[in-house]
Amino acid sequence: MNGKETQGMNGVLTLELLNLDGTLMERRKVPNLITIAGKRLVAELLMGRVNALTTSWSIAVGTGTTQPMPSNIKLDNQVDLAADTAPKVEEVILGDGTSTVRALVTATLPPPPAQSTVQPLTEAGILVTLGTGAPILFNRVRFEEVNRGSNMVMKMTWEISF
Repeated sequence: MNGKETQGMNGVLTLELLNLDGTLMERRKVPNLITIAGKRLVAELLMGRVNALTTSWSIAVGTGTTQPMPSNIKLDNQVDLAADTAPKVEEVILGDGTSTVRALVTATLPPPPAQSTVQPLTEAGILVTLGTGAPILFNRVRFEEVNRGSNMVMKMTWEISF
């Protein structure tokens, strides 16, 4: 081993649509883009320049159709949001003896109101709130349409690897 790091920060979103009884209807894994604001947040935390601890982690979903850009600071058209009250950090030992650290943000969107039509969701992102500040869009992903109806919940798990 030459002591040189080759892995950067990256993320993958797993979307699961579940019937109300918990049975899996559909699962997708989609790699995402870490925004400049997200990278800046990690750097500022590392350097001790951010005074407030993170007060909330949420996953937002929307119906926007533009491709993610590093400069994104919000979703195109956010329609819903679910919080993760207990995000996790874990070390994963790889087959070659090296390891990676992974942060997991998990949130579940309840069914939309029964009178709602199907929601054609196409984008998602993690929102990080520090203290009383505005939420920071940590990352953003655009995916093929997922139709969320009143007979299903949507579970989202975001893995951010370092």
